[in-house]
Amino acid sequence: MASTISRRSSSGELVTPKEVKQTFERRMAERLGAWLCRQGTPQLVPDSAELETVADDQGRTWPMRFSLGALTEARAMKDVSAVLQWVQSWHRAQGDLPDGVQVLWEPRQWPLLGQQQVPVAVVVQDANALALWTGHAKSWGQACARREVFEERFPSMRAASPWSRYEEVATSWGIEDVSRLMDLLAWLQKNPSSQLYLRQLPVPGIDTKWVEPRRALIRDFLLATQGLRAGGDFHDVCGLRRAPATLRMRVLCPLLRQTVGGLSDIEAPIEDLAQLKLRPKTLLVVENLATGLALPPMPGTVAFMKLGHAISDRAHIPWLFGDAAGSGRPSRLLYWGDLDTHGFVILARARGLFPDLQSVLMDEETLVSGREQWVQEAVQAKVERLERLSEDEHRVYSALRAQTHGVRVRLEQERLAWPRCLRALQEALE
Repeated sequence: MASTISRRSSSGELVTPKEVKQTFERRMAERLGAWLCRQGTPQLVPDSAELETVADDQGRTWPMRFSLGALTEARAMKDVSAVLQWVQSWHRAQGDLPDGVQVLWEPRQWPLLGQQQVPVAVVVQDANALALWTGHAKSWGQACARREVFEERFPSMRAASPWSRYEEVATSWGIEDVSRLMDLLAWLQKNPSSQLYLRQLPVPGIDTKWVEPRRALIRDFLLATQGLRAGGDFHDVCGLRRAPATLRMRVLCPLLRQTVGGLSDIEAPIEDLAQLKLRPKTLLVVENLATGLALPPMPGTVAFMKLGHAISDRAHIPWLFGDAAGSGRPSRLLYWGDLDTHGFVILARARGLFPDLQSVLMDEETLVSGREQWVQEAVQAKVERLERLSEDEHRVYSALRAQTHGVRVRLEQERLAWPRCLRALQEALE
């Protein structure tokens, strides 16, 4: 198995020592992290290759060969002086090459020019030689030493190395940050299901400001210490507790507010909201926060705001569902979302909890009459058929997906005239 990097020069041009070195310098900078993962013994190099990596059965990638092209007698005869200077430049260059880097020469027997020795390729045996040649010896040496320290402490990292994605840990991190990372990984290994908040971690030098910008890195390194390359999200992999999911609601009914200490705007963890003793007659869900905040007092009504695809979280609030027979649940359930494909996806998902949920201002007449306020939906929903939509709703959804009215049409609820919105809500409440 081999991968080739094309030369910048075409096959008819002579490649100078400077150009070849620049090519290898780019390759060293691009692949340093990957090579930390794949160190091995040199392999035989094919004769026909430009810059090639040859993989053995362990995925190792050495040596490398850069072909200098096929110099013909006809090409040499066009400009003998230039070809002679080119050959001499390679004679001089090979004297400055470190061990492990060599110029390959081959004889050519030409009818007019006779027998000539010409350079045909540059071969680099391993990353150590390449690092020395391209000026990366210090960073490569530090990277290899760091890798060995990690693998000595966490042997499973040899099987699932993260270095190709996070070479900065090996090359540019300070020793204090490296020590913090290793100490954190060791603690998480010993405490795989602590269910602590990030703020509670008893690891010296570790705080939320240090961890937050490095969450993906920590997750992937911790997976590597277990010999794994993929897993869940940061909290799942680290066994840490997430911040509680919160919902925001407005108690629009003055009488219902008396049961919650007079509060009208509440944002709290789902578990806390579930403890309230509310008995609303109407549940209103609006997807836009500004819209929810602007809602006027409405008898017997509680409004949830900006739930998006997390609408299923309300399944944990028992007073929205009443008792086993359904007694005590809201008698009127309204949903008002954006007129775009994702708004209908959320509506369909909400009907999985509340089959009799009624949509408001999500009809074709509202869409068409708001033409001047249309914007474009960034990415449309891909589901072709949403089973829980009514026929009229699905007709609007299908038209949006089919671009019937225009390209990715979207009518956001906050763009609708407010008096019209209030009239529609009032009609739905009657």
